[in-house]
Amino acid sequence: MTYTLKDLIRLIAKHNFCTLATQGSHGPHVAGVCYFARGLDIYIPTSAKTMKARNLRRDSRVAVHIPVPWPLLPTPPRSIQFRGEAELLPIDNPDANAALAKAPFVMRRVFRRLIKRVDTKVWGENIWIRVSPIGRIETFMVGVPITTIFRDESKAILHFDVP
Repeated sequence: MTYTLKDLIRLIAKHNFCTLATQGSHGPHVAGVCYFARGLDIYIPTSAKTMKARNLRRDSRVAVHIPVPWPLLPTPPRSIQFRGEAELLPIDNPDANAALAKAPFVMRRVFRRLIKRVDTKVWGENIWIRVSPIGRIETFMVGVPITTIFRDESKAILHFDVP
């Protein structure tokens, strides 16, 4: 069975944690963040005064890494990574809220509680970051049986062109 871009989109939507890298004035900044997916775009809730939001106002280029744990295996996670363009959006953005609506109930409830409790005097207003992949998405050990990887590790890497 060939692993397709559609399969990858479903896998990205099943997860909700990634590492987001932005470019700050003094070098890279990396943060673990929660996300909600809609198609290939991911939506990251944050506040307007965070380091990531400040960095994105200067430079919209980002890198994203999504770890994909193996079920029942105590091994390093599989990996999805890509470069992208980020855009800051208001918290009432319909696309971001459509992605949120598809999230598990507990995630939605936690998110809604967190945004109500944010100290906007310190952190600023709640906003979304939309990240859209550009170029291609690369994966490691995704969509390939582990037995195949044991036989030929070069088959562990897949590339998907972004339409």
